[in-house]
Amino acid sequence: MPSWGDVNEPTPDHGRLAGIRLAPGYLPRHALIYLYAAFITVGLLAFVSFFQAWLLNVNLRLPEHLQGRTVSALNFANELVALALVAPFGALADKIGRRPVYAFGFLWLAAGFLLYPLARTVPQLTGCALFFSVGVAAVGTMLGTVLADTPAESSRGRFVGVAGFFQGSGAAVLILVLAHLPKWLQDAGVEEMRAGAITLWLASALCAVSAVVVFAGLRRGTPSDSAAALPLRRIVVQGLAAARGNRRIWFAYLLQFGSFGDRVVLGTFLSLRLQQAWLDKGVGMADAADRARWPFVAAMIAGLITAPVVGALLDRVDRVRVGVVAMALAALAYTLCGFIDDPTQDLLLAAVAVLLGMGQIAAIIAGQTLLGQEAPRDVRGAVFGLAGICASAAILFTNALGGWLYDSVSKGGPFFLLAGVNLAIFVFGLRLTRRAEVSRST
Repeated sequence: MPSWGDVNEPTPDHGRLAGIRLAPGYLPRHALIYLYAAFITVGLLAFVSFFQAWLLNVNLRLPEHLQGRTVSALNFANELVALALVAPFGALADKIGRRPVYAFGFLWLAAGFLLYPLARTVPQLTGCALFFSVGVAAVGTMLGTVLADTPAESSRGRFVGVAGFFQGSGAAVLILVLAHLPKWLQDAGVEEMRAGAITLWLASALCAVSAVVVFAGLRRGTPSDSAAALPLRRIVVQGLAAARGNRRIWFAYLLQFGSFGDRVVLGTFLSLRLQQAWLDKGVGMADAADRARWPFVAAMIAGLITAPVVGALLDRVDRVRVGVVAMALAALAYTLCGFIDDPTQDLLLAAVAVLLGMGQIAAIIAGQTLLGQEAPRDVRGAVFGLAGICASAAILFTNALGGWLYDSVSKGGPFFLLAGVNLAIFVFGLRLTRRAEVSRST
Protein backbone atom coordinates (compact mmCIF):
# COMPACT_ATOMS: atom_id res chain seq x y z
CA MET A 1 0.00 0.00 0.00
CA PRO A 2 1.39 3.44 -0.84
CA SER A 3 2.23 5.73 2.02
CA TRP A 4 -0.18 8.65 1.98
CA GLY A 5 -0.56 9.36 -1.71
CA ASP A 6 -2.60 8.28 -4.72
CA VAL A 7 -0.90 5.90 -7.10
CA ASN A 8 0.47 7.48 -10.29
CA GLU A 9 -0.72 10.98 -9.47
CA PRO A 10 1.36 14.06 -8.71
CA THR A 11 1.72 15.21 -5.13
CA PRO A 12 2.24 18.97 -5.17
CA ASP A 13 3.45 20.71 -2.06
CA HIS A 14 0.14 22.50 -1.63
CA GLY A 15 -3.02 21.98 -3.64
CA ARG A 16 -5.62 24.74 -3.63
CA LEU A 17 -9.40 24.74 -3.61
CA ALA A 18 -11.01 28.14 -4.20
CA GLY A 19 -8.03 29.89 -2.62
CA ILE A 20 -7.81 27.48 0.34
CA ARG A 21 -4.37 25.91 0.64
CA LEU A 22 -4.42 22.17 1.22
CA ALA A 23 -1.93 20.03 3.09
CA PRO A 24 1.03 18.68 1.09
CA GLY A 25 -0.05 15.99 -1.37
CA TYR A 26 -3.77 16.82 -1.33
CA LEU A 27 -5.64 17.54 -4.54
CA PRO A 28 -8.79 19.66 -4.84
CA ARG A 29 -10.87 16.57 -5.62
CA HIS A 30 -9.89 15.02 -2.28
CA ALA A 31 -11.21 18.10 -0.50
CA LEU A 32 -14.40 18.13 -2.60
CA ILE A 33 -15.16 14.49 -1.82
CA TYR A 34 -14.61 15.22 1.86
CA LEU A 35 -17.06 18.13 1.69
CA TYR A 36 -19.63 15.82 0.10
CA ALA A 37 -19.01 13.28 2.86
CA ALA A 38 -19.42 15.98 5.51
CA PHE A 39 -22.72 17.06 3.89
CA ILE A 40 -24.12 13.53 3.95
CA THR A 41 -22.68 12.46 7.31
CA VAL A 42 -24.03 15.33 9.37
CA GLY A 43 -27.26 15.44 7.38
CA LEU A 44 -28.08 11.79 8.02
CA LEU A 45 -27.10 11.92 11.69
CA ALA A 46 -29.28 15.01 12.17
CA PHE A 47 -32.15 13.25 10.40
CA VAL A 48 -31.88 10.22 12.71
CA SER A 49 -32.23 12.47 15.76
CA PHE A 50 -35.15 14.30 14.20
CA PHE A 51 -36.92 11.07 13.19
CA GLN A 52 -36.80 9.50 16.65
CA ALA A 53 -40.12 11.14 17.54
CA TRP A 54 -41.74 9.41 14.55
CA LEU A 55 -40.49 6.00 15.67
CA LEU A 56 -41.65 6.57 19.25
CA ASN A 57 -45.13 7.72 18.23
CA VAL A 58 -45.85 5.58 15.17
CA ASN A 59 -43.87 2.37 15.57
CA LEU A 60 -43.86 2.10 19.38
CA ARG A 61 -46.98 4.13 20.33
CA LEU A 62 -45.05 5.30 23.40
CA PRO A 63 -46.86 7.66 25.82
CA GLU A 64 -45.66 11.25 25.56
CA HIS A 65 -44.56 11.47 29.20
CA LEU A 66 -41.99 8.71 28.63
CA GLN A 67 -40.50 9.98 25.40
CA GLY A 68 -37.95 12.44 26.80
CA ARG A 69 -36.22 9.88 29.02
CA THR A 70 -36.45 7.25 26.27
CA VAL A 71 -34.62 9.30 23.66
CA SER A 72 -32.10 10.31 26.32
CA ALA A 73 -31.47 6.68 27.26
CA LEU A 74 -31.07 5.74 23.59
CA ASN A 75 -28.65 8.57 22.93
CA PHE A 76 -26.72 7.86 26.14
CA ALA A 77 -26.25 4.20 25.21
CA ASN A 78 -25.33 5.14 21.63
CA GLU A 79 -22.67 7.53 22.81
CA LEU A 80 -21.13 4.94 25.14
CA VAL A 81 -20.78 2.54 22.20
CA ALA A 82 -19.42 5.27 19.93
CA LEU A 83 -16.97 6.45 22.59
CA ALA A 84 -15.65 2.91 23.02
CA LEU A 85 -15.11 2.60 19.26
CA VAL A 86 -13.57 5.98 18.43
CA ALA A 87 -10.01 4.96 19.33
CA PRO A 88 -10.14 1.59 17.53
CA PHE A 89 -11.56 3.20 14.38
CA GLY A 90 -8.95 5.96 14.56
CA ALA A 91 -6.14 3.41 14.91
CA LEU A 92 -7.60 1.33 12.07
CA ALA A 93 -7.75 4.40 9.83
CA ASP A 94 -4.08 5.09 10.60
CA LYS A 95 -3.21 1.54 9.54
CA ILE A 96 -5.38 0.92 6.48
CA GLY A 97 -6.40 4.45 5.47
CA ARG A 98 -9.33 6.81 5.88
CA ARG A 99 -11.21 5.65 2.75
CA PRO A 100 -12.08 2.07 3.79
CA VAL A 101 -13.09 3.08 7.32
CA TYR A 102 -15.33 5.91 6.07
CA ALA A 103 -16.90 3.62 3.44
CA PHE A 104 -17.42 0.87 6.02
CA GLY A 105 -19.16 3.35 8.30
CA PHE A 106 -21.60 4.38 5.56
CA LEU A 107 -22.37 0.74 4.71
CA TRP A 108 -23.04 0.01 8.38
CA LEU A 109 -25.39 3.00 8.58
CA ALA A 110 -27.18 1.69 5.50
CA ALA A 111 -27.85 -1.60 7.29
CA GLY A 112 -28.97 0.31 10.40
CA PHE A 113 -31.54 2.33 8.45
CA LEU A 114 -32.97 -0.94 7.12
CA LEU A 115 -33.35 -2.27 10.67
CA TYR A 116 -35.08 0.76 12.25
CA PRO A 117 -38.53 0.18 10.65
CA LEU A 118 -38.62 -3.32 12.20
CA ALA A 119 -38.61 -1.99 15.80
CA ARG A 120 -41.91 -2.32 17.67
CA THR A 121 -40.76 -2.17 21.31
CA VAL A 122 -38.28 -0.06 23.29
CA PRO A 123 -35.78 -2.96 23.62
CA GLN A 124 -35.95 -3.58 19.87
CA LEU A 125 -35.46 0.12 19.13
CA THR A 126 -32.54 0.14 21.57
CA GLY A 127 -30.96 -2.79 19.74
CA CYS A 128 -31.36 -1.00 16.40
CA ALA A 129 -29.87 2.18 17.84
CA LEU A 130 -26.88 0.36 19.34
CA PHE A 131 -26.23 -1.37 16.02
CA PHE A 132 -26.50 1.98 14.23
CA SER A 133 -24.04 3.59 16.64
CA VAL A 134 -21.18 1.42 15.31
CA GLY A 135 -21.56 3.14 11.95
CA VAL A 136 -21.92 6.50 13.69
CA ALA A 137 -18.57 5.94 15.42
CA ALA A 138 -16.86 5.10 12.14
CA VAL A 139 -18.17 8.03 10.10
CA GLY A 140 -17.93 10.44 13.02
CA THR A 141 -14.30 9.58 13.65
CA MET A 142 -13.44 9.97 9.97
CA LEU A 143 -15.38 13.24 9.72
CA GLY A 144 -13.03 14.86 12.23
CA THR A 145 -9.88 13.00 11.17
CA VAL A 146 -10.06 13.88 7.47
CA LEU A 147 -10.97 17.46 8.39
CA ALA A 148 -7.76 17.70 10.43
CA ASP A 149 -5.71 16.08 7.66
CA THR A 150 -6.84 18.10 4.64
CA PRO A 151 -6.05 21.84 5.01
CA ALA A 152 -2.72 23.59 5.36
CA GLU A 153 -2.41 25.33 8.73
CA SER A 154 -2.58 28.80 7.15
CA SER A 155 -6.02 27.98 5.70
CA ARG A 156 -7.34 25.78 8.49
CA GLY A 157 -9.92 28.29 9.71
CA ARG A 158 -11.33 28.87 6.24
CA PHE A 159 -11.49 25.18 5.39
CA VAL A 160 -13.14 24.33 8.72
CA GLY A 161 -15.61 27.14 8.03
CA VAL A 162 -16.41 25.77 4.57
CA ALA A 163 -16.76 22.27 6.03
CA GLY A 164 -19.12 23.69 8.64
CA PHE A 165 -21.15 25.24 5.82
CA PHE A 166 -21.49 21.85 4.13
CA GLN A 167 -22.34 20.13 7.40
CA GLY A 168 -25.07 22.68 8.12
CA SER A 169 -26.32 22.39 4.54
CA GLY A 170 -26.53 18.63 4.89
CA ALA A 171 -28.58 18.85 8.08
CA ALA A 172 -30.91 21.46 6.59
CA VAL A 173 -31.41 19.79 3.20
CA LEU A 174 -31.83 16.21 4.38
CA ILE A 175 -34.24 17.13 7.15
CA LEU A 176 -36.11 19.44 4.78
CA VAL A 177 -36.50 16.63 2.23
CA LEU A 178 -36.65 13.43 4.28
CA ALA A 179 -38.88 14.83 7.04
CA HIS A 180 -41.40 15.89 4.37
CA LEU A 181 -41.37 12.53 2.61
CA PRO A 182 -43.74 10.69 5.01
CA LYS A 183 -46.41 13.38 4.54
CA TRP A 184 -46.00 13.28 0.77
CA LEU A 185 -46.31 9.48 0.81
CA GLN A 186 -49.35 9.53 3.07
CA ASP A 187 -51.01 12.12 0.87
CA ALA A 188 -50.37 9.70 -2.01
CA GLY A 189 -52.22 6.95 -0.12
CA VAL A 190 -49.37 5.12 1.61
CA GLU A 191 -50.12 3.81 5.13
CA GLU A 192 -48.48 5.73 8.00
CA MET A 193 -46.00 3.09 9.20
CA ARG A 194 -45.12 2.16 5.62
CA ALA A 195 -44.41 5.80 4.80
CA GLY A 196 -41.87 5.97 7.62
CA ALA A 197 -40.24 2.72 6.49
CA ILE A 198 -39.87 3.97 2.91
CA THR A 199 -38.25 7.16 4.21
CA LEU A 200 -35.71 5.15 6.17
CA TRP A 201 -35.06 2.88 3.18
CA LEU A 202 -34.27 5.94 1.08
CA ALA A 203 -31.78 7.07 3.73
CA SER A 204 -30.22 3.60 3.57
CA ALA A 205 -29.77 3.86 -0.20
CA LEU A 206 -28.13 7.26 0.22
CA CYS A 207 -25.65 5.73 2.68
CA ALA A 208 -24.78 2.95 0.23
CA VAL A 209 -24.15 5.44 -2.58
CA SER A 210 -22.01 7.59 -0.26
CA ALA A 211 -19.88 4.57 0.68
CA VAL A 212 -18.97 4.15 -2.99
CA VAL A 213 -18.27 7.87 -3.43
CA VAL A 214 -15.91 8.22 -0.46
CA PHE A 215 -14.09 4.99 -1.25
CA ALA A 216 -13.51 6.14 -4.81
CA GLY A 217 -12.66 9.75 -4.06
CA LEU A 218 -10.91 10.18 -0.72
CA ARG A 219 -7.14 10.10 -0.64
CA ARG A 220 -5.52 6.68 -0.56
CA GLY A 221 -2.91 5.46 1.85
CA THR A 222 -2.19 6.14 5.49
CA PRO A 223 -0.44 9.05 7.22
CA SER A 224 2.32 6.74 8.44
CA ASP A 225 3.56 3.22 7.96
CA SER A 226 2.76 2.31 11.54
CA ALA A 227 0.41 3.93 14.01
CA ALA A 228 -1.06 2.82 17.27
CA ALA A 229 -3.99 4.16 19.23
CA LEU A 230 -3.02 6.13 22.29
CA PRO A 231 -4.20 4.47 25.51
CA LEU A 232 -6.92 6.38 27.36
CA ARG A 233 -4.67 7.12 30.35
CA ARG A 234 -2.04 8.68 28.09
CA ILE A 235 -4.65 10.77 26.29
CA VAL A 236 -5.97 12.14 29.58
CA VAL A 237 -2.57 12.74 31.20
CA GLN A 238 -0.95 14.39 28.17
CA GLY A 239 -4.11 16.28 27.19
CA LEU A 240 -4.49 17.75 30.69
CA ALA A 241 -0.78 18.58 30.89
CA ALA A 242 -1.01 20.51 27.63
CA ALA A 243 -4.03 22.42 28.93
CA ARG A 244 -2.32 23.27 32.23
CA GLY A 245 0.45 24.93 30.27
CA ASN A 246 -1.94 26.73 27.91
CA ARG A 247 -5.33 28.04 29.07
CA ARG A 248 -6.41 28.46 25.46
CA ILE A 249 -6.45 24.66 25.16
CA TRP A 250 -8.70 24.54 28.25
CA PHE A 251 -11.05 26.92 26.49
CA ALA A 252 -11.01 24.77 23.33
CA TYR A 253 -11.97 21.74 25.44
CA LEU A 254 -14.83 23.72 26.99
CA LEU A 255 -16.01 24.86 23.56
CA GLN A 256 -16.15 21.22 22.52
CA PHE A 257 -18.20 20.40 25.61
CA GLY A 258 -20.60 23.29 25.15
CA SER A 259 -21.10 22.95 21.40
CA PHE A 260 -21.77 19.20 21.51
CA GLY A 261 -24.18 19.65 24.40
CA ASP A 262 -25.91 22.28 22.26
CA ARG A 263 -26.09 19.78 19.42
CA VAL A 264 -27.93 17.27 21.62
CA VAL A 265 -30.53 19.79 22.74
CA LEU A 266 -31.01 21.21 19.25
CA GLY A 267 -31.10 17.88 17.45
CA THR A 268 -33.01 15.81 20.02
CA PHE A 269 -35.04 17.88 22.45
CA LEU A 270 -36.02 20.75 20.15
CA SER A 271 -37.29 18.39 17.46
CA LEU A 272 -39.09 16.21 20.04
CA ARG A 273 -40.69 19.23 21.68
CA LEU A 274 -41.84 20.64 18.34
CA GLN A 275 -43.39 17.39 17.15
CA GLN A 276 -45.12 16.77 20.48
CA ALA A 277 -46.50 20.31 20.44
CA TRP A 278 -48.02 19.81 17.00
CA LEU A 279 -49.43 16.43 18.02
CA ASP A 280 -51.07 18.16 21.01
CA LYS A 281 -52.71 20.54 18.52
CA GLY A 282 -54.47 17.52 17.01
CA VAL A 283 -52.51 17.10 13.75
CA GLY A 284 -51.32 13.71 12.54
CA MET A 285 -47.74 12.48 12.93
CA ALA A 286 -46.81 13.17 9.32
CA ASP A 287 -48.07 16.75 9.61
CA ALA A 288 -46.30 17.16 12.96
CA ALA A 289 -42.97 16.04 11.50
CA ASP A 290 -43.52 18.20 8.43
CA ARG A 291 -44.23 21.36 10.44
CA ALA A 292 -41.55 20.70 13.07
CA ARG A 293 -38.77 20.69 10.49
CA TRP A 294 -38.96 24.42 9.73
CA PRO A 295 -37.45 25.90 12.93
CA PHE A 296 -34.76 23.22 12.82
CA VAL A 297 -34.01 24.06 9.20
CA ALA A 298 -33.89 27.77 10.13
CA ALA A 299 -31.22 26.97 12.73
CA MET A 300 -29.22 24.97 10.20
CA ILE A 301 -29.46 27.66 7.52
CA ALA A 302 -28.33 30.29 10.04
CA GLY A 303 -25.43 28.05 10.94
CA LEU A 304 -24.36 27.42 7.36
CA ILE A 305 -24.44 31.14 6.57
CA THR A 306 -22.45 31.84 9.72
CA ALA A 307 -19.86 29.08 9.14
CA PRO A 308 -17.81 30.61 6.29
CA VAL A 309 -17.93 34.04 7.91
CA VAL A 310 -16.63 32.63 11.18
CA GLY A 311 -14.04 30.59 9.31
CA ALA A 312 -12.67 33.70 7.62
CA LEU A 313 -12.66 35.63 10.92
CA LEU A 314 -10.73 32.84 12.63
CA ASP A 315 -7.81 33.37 10.28
CA ARG A 316 -7.77 37.10 11.07
CA VAL A 317 -8.72 37.66 14.72
CA ASP A 318 -8.09 36.04 18.08
CA ARG A 319 -9.87 32.69 18.00
CA VAL A 320 -10.69 32.83 21.70
CA ARG A 321 -12.73 35.99 21.13
CA VAL A 322 -14.79 34.24 18.48
CA GLY A 323 -15.49 31.41 20.93
CA VAL A 324 -16.55 33.89 23.61
CA VAL A 325 -19.05 35.54 21.27
CA ALA A 326 -20.36 32.12 20.21
CA MET A 327 -21.01 31.11 23.82
CA ALA A 328 -22.78 34.40 24.52
CA LEU A 329 -25.09 33.85 21.54
CA ALA A 330 -25.80 30.27 22.53
CA ALA A 331 -26.51 31.15 26.19
CA LEU A 332 -28.97 33.85 25.12
CA ALA A 333 -30.68 31.63 22.55
CA TYR A 334 -31.15 28.65 24.88
CA THR A 335 -32.48 30.89 27.64
CA LEU A 336 -35.06 32.40 25.28
CA CYS A 337 -35.98 28.98 23.90
CA GLY A 338 -36.58 27.64 27.40
CA PHE A 339 -39.11 30.39 28.10
CA ILE A 340 -41.22 29.70 24.99
CA ASP A 341 -44.47 28.09 26.18
CA ASP A 342 -45.92 27.35 22.75
CA PRO A 343 -43.22 26.29 20.24
CA THR A 344 -45.78 26.22 17.44
CA GLN A 345 -45.45 30.04 17.29
CA ASP A 346 -43.39 29.83 14.13
CA LEU A 347 -42.01 33.37 13.86
CA LEU A 348 -40.88 33.59 17.48
CA LEU A 349 -39.27 30.16 17.47
CA ALA A 350 -37.64 30.76 14.08
CA ALA A 351 -35.95 33.91 15.43
CA VAL A 352 -34.61 31.99 18.43
CA ALA A 353 -33.59 29.08 16.18
CA VAL A 354 -31.45 31.46 14.11
CA LEU A 355 -29.52 32.44 17.24
CA LEU A 356 -29.19 28.76 18.20
CA GLY A 357 -27.73 27.86 14.83
CA MET A 358 -25.31 30.78 14.77
CA GLY A 359 -24.00 30.16 18.28
CA GLN A 360 -23.62 26.41 17.84
CA ILE A 361 -21.70 26.46 14.56
CA ALA A 362 -19.47 29.33 15.68
CA ALA A 363 -18.54 27.42 18.84
CA ILE A 364 -17.82 24.19 16.95
CA ILE A 365 -15.63 25.88 14.35
CA ALA A 366 -13.82 28.07 16.89
CA GLY A 367 -13.09 25.08 19.11
CA GLN A 368 -11.78 22.90 16.27
CA THR A 369 -9.64 25.68 14.84
CA LEU A 370 -8.26 26.72 18.23
CA LEU A 371 -7.24 23.12 18.90
CA GLY A 372 -5.43 22.92 15.57
CA GLN A 373 -3.57 26.13 16.39
CA GLU A 374 -2.65 25.50 20.03
CA ALA A 375 -2.07 21.73 20.29
CA PRO A 376 1.70 21.05 20.67
CA ARG A 377 2.90 18.88 17.81
CA ASP A 378 4.43 16.22 20.06
CA VAL A 379 1.15 15.63 21.97
CA ARG A 380 -1.30 16.61 19.23
CA GLY A 381 -2.99 13.21 19.23
CA ALA A 382 -3.60 13.34 22.97
CA VAL A 383 -5.00 16.88 22.82
CA PHE A 384 -7.44 16.01 20.04
CA GLY A 385 -8.27 12.78 21.82
CA LEU A 386 -9.15 14.59 25.05
CA ALA A 387 -11.21 17.10 23.05
CA GLY A 388 -13.17 14.16 21.67
CA ILE A 389 -13.67 12.86 25.20
CA CYS A 390 -15.01 16.30 26.21
CA ALA A 391 -17.48 16.16 23.32
CA SER A 392 -18.62 12.68 24.37
CA ALA A 393 -18.88 13.78 28.00
CA ALA A 394 -21.13 16.64 26.91
CA ILE A 395 -23.41 14.26 25.02
CA LEU A 396 -23.62 11.90 27.99
CA PHE A 397 -24.15 14.74 30.47
CA THR A 398 -26.84 16.45 28.41
CA ASN A 399 -28.74 13.23 27.74
CA ALA A 400 -28.48 12.05 31.33
CA LEU A 401 -29.92 15.25 32.80
CA GLY A 402 -31.88 16.53 29.81
CA GLY A 403 -34.27 13.60 29.52
CA TRP A 404 -35.11 13.68 33.21
CA LEU A 405 -35.63 17.45 33.16
CA TYR A 406 -37.78 17.20 30.02
CA ASP A 407 -40.16 14.56 31.42
CA SER A 408 -40.12 15.34 35.14
CA VAL A 409 -39.52 19.10 35.52
CA SER A 410 -40.24 21.11 32.41
CA LYS A 411 -39.97 20.76 28.65
CA GLY A 412 -37.78 23.86 28.80
CA GLY A 413 -35.42 22.14 31.25
CA PRO A 414 -32.80 20.93 28.75
CA PHE A 415 -32.65 24.41 27.21
CA PHE A 416 -32.03 26.11 30.56
CA LEU A 417 -29.41 23.45 31.37
CA LEU A 418 -27.38 24.30 28.27
CA ALA A 419 -27.93 28.02 28.76
CA GLY A 420 -26.15 27.68 32.11
CA VAL A 421 -23.33 25.60 30.61
CA ASN A 422 -22.78 28.08 27.79
CA LEU A 423 -22.85 31.02 30.19
CA ALA A 424 -20.18 29.42 32.39
CA ILE A 425 -17.93 28.82 29.36
CA PHE A 426 -18.53 32.40 28.21
CA VAL A 427 -17.34 33.71 31.59
CA PHE A 428 -14.21 31.54 31.45
CA GLY A 429 -13.38 32.75 27.93
CA LEU A 430 -14.03 36.37 28.84
CA ARG A 431 -11.63 36.16 31.78
CA LEU A 432 -9.07 34.53 29.48
CA THR A 433 -9.21 37.37 26.97
CA ARG A 434 -8.95 39.99 29.71
CA ARG A 435 -5.89 38.28 31.18
CA ALA A 436 -4.32 38.28 27.73
CA GLU A 437 -5.01 42.01 27.38
CA VAL A 438 -3.42 42.72 30.77
CA SER A 439 -0.36 40.64 29.84
CA ARG A 440 0.10 42.54 26.57
CA SER A 441 -0.22 45.92 28.31
CA THR A 442 2.43 45.15 30.96
